[in-house]
Amino acid sequence: MRTGHLALALATALAFPALSLQAEASARITQADLLNCVGQGSAGPREQVAVCTRIMKSGKVKPGNQGSLLAYRAAAYLTLGETKSALADLDKAILSQDTPEFRFQRALVYMAQGTPDRALVDLDTVSRVRPDFAPAYFMRGTIAFRKADYTKAAAEFDGAVTRLPTYYQAIYARGVARTKMGDTASGDADLATARGMSSHVEADLSRMGIR
Repeated sequence: MRTGHLALALATALAFPALSLQAEASARITQADLLNCVGQGSAGPREQVAVCTRIMKSGKVKPGNQGSLLAYRAAAYLTLGETKSALADLDKAILSQDTPEFRFQRALVYMAQGTPDRALVDLDTVSRVRPDFAPAYFMRGTIAFRKADYTKAAAEFDGAVTRLPTYYQAIYARGVARTKMGDTASGDADLATARGMSSHVEADLSRMGIR
């Protein structure tokens, strides 16, 4: 799975813990810096990395926020395709605070590196801690699909839809998996439903290898 196409999962599924850094009356850290670091400003990913790094080195990070900063920087590294740096940041973030959000993000990095079995370990942990977190099922389904285990993939995608009925990416993926299994009627119904919810779902999922 190519790194660039994991942005969909990050953008729609991942909510980091709230970052409660306070912009000090200092020329080094401003509110704009904080927004750029968390990806809500105008900065591109390369500048985002630099800003997050500067904030972490400022000595003004409140206790408990280091992990979140590392995760935001890791997201920027992942966008840049620098998976080794992203993984290093997430390993540190999880050591600082082991959360399902950080585990999910690290699973995406493992998938980008082509090590799906490592991703599954983190995804299984996420599902155990947060059984209602639909994206973990979707990503497990993606791994199964890429291994041509369409029965398992359909079951995982169904798990995602059960937990989030509006998850049109999972509905579409379930339709593709069902079609691969020979269940054309159910598969076509899923595909039609997903296309009715999003005009670009087919292109998005095709880029993720689900076609």
